[in-house]
This record gives sequence, C-alpha cells and structure tokens, in this order.
Amino acid sequence: MRGLTRPGRRAAAVAAITALGIAGGTVLAVGLADGDQPAAAIGSVDPVAAATAAPPREEAPQPALPPAGIVLPTPSSDVHVTVPALGMDLPVLPLTPRGGAIDPPTLTAAYWIEPYGDPVGAAGESDNTLYLAAHSTGTGEYGFDPLMETDGGGSTLAAGDVVEVSTPQGTVSYTVERTKRYAKGELPGATEVWEAAPGRLVLITCFQRGGGRASTENLVIFAES
Repeated sequence: MRGLTRPGRRAAAVAAITALGIAGGTVLAVGLADGDQPAAAIGSVDPVAAATAAPPREEAPQPALPPAGIVLPTPSSDVHVTVPALGMDLPVLPLTPRGGAIDPPTLTAAYWIEPYGDPVGAAGESDNTLYLAAHSTGTGEYGFDPLMETDGGGSTLAAGDVVEVSTPQGTVSYTVERTKRYAKGELPGATEVWEAAPGRLVLITCFQRGGGRASTENLVIFAES
C-alpha cells in the first residue's frame, strides 16, 4: 500500500455522476478531466464538462451478486472506515478514476477518490473533502449496505452518528451532519457535495429502494471532523 500523500495537484473537473450496470456491481460514474483543480470541488460545476458528459441513465441495474455459498474476498488495507453503531468495518483503498468513472472493483471495500482529499491521521492534516465511494446491493451484506435500511425506507445514519476513518498514523472521527438522496441526474449540479472543505467526509453510494427494484438515486452522507 502506498503512502497517504494527497495527489491534489492532479487534474479533475466534475461533470456527471450516474449509475451504470457492470458485472459485480453498480458503477458510480463521475466525469473527470485533466486540469489544475476540481472545478466543482471549489463550489461550482464546470458547465463545459457537464454539457459534454454522457447523459445519465434514469435507473441502474442491481449489482450482480455472487452465487449462494460463495464468499467474496476482502482486500487488505491499513486504512479502514468504520461505523461503530452499525458494526460496519470496511477496508479503504485509493481509486483514481479512469475513463471518467468511479468504478469500485470490489463489493467488499470502500475507495477514496484520489483527486480530492486523502485519509489522514489527524483532523488538522486534512486539506480537502475526503470522498469515500462503495457499492451497495440492498442485501445488507456488502459495501455501504449497512448505511441504508433494507426495506428502502432511508438511511440508517442520522445527525450525531459517528463515522471513523483510521490510518496507521491515527484515527479521525467524523460526526454525521445530514444525509441526502439525489436523483441520478442531480448530483453533478449539487455544489454542496463538491465543495473543497478540509475536515469534511462525504460518503457516496447508490440508494437501494428494497424489493430488488433498480436504483434511481444516490445516497450521500455528509460528516465533519
């Protein structure tokens, strides 16, 4: 595992977030292009990138789950995200978007989006928003499934709940401020999501409606250290 240095000088302009179906999970796709600073990460969406992005689909197919009896491997990492109240503990690995897509390669880990903030050992070391993305399946077994009720009623997290991100250098506790669901086409213009805010944690996943219905929204959880 490489060191936790922030590649903030690398390029990125947020253009679109949607959900696409692939074998093994639902892709959170974010249009990213080379540049100096994520345009939306300073509070404004890049209108050129947004206009040229592929239009989002209204619904995302359910992730493809492993056959019964098959246990998916869990990647090893010395960085973890935990929600003590929910018993959630996921390894966290770096993810550099390729081809404009945030595509977590497994169902059993979370991924920090590298053009933004990195996990840090102390709250004062943060220099940008830390974005963690993971799949959800609606089964309660994988990724960010614990963050939502299995019947599609809403998020299991509420203001005041604690999310912890641990690294070899220390653990930062983030207090949930609010949760919000965005339709698949709304997230690109949600400037409150993409603001550069040191000490802030944003969790992103597809909101599962329960009953095997296709996902039409993203669940976003905002927390502060």
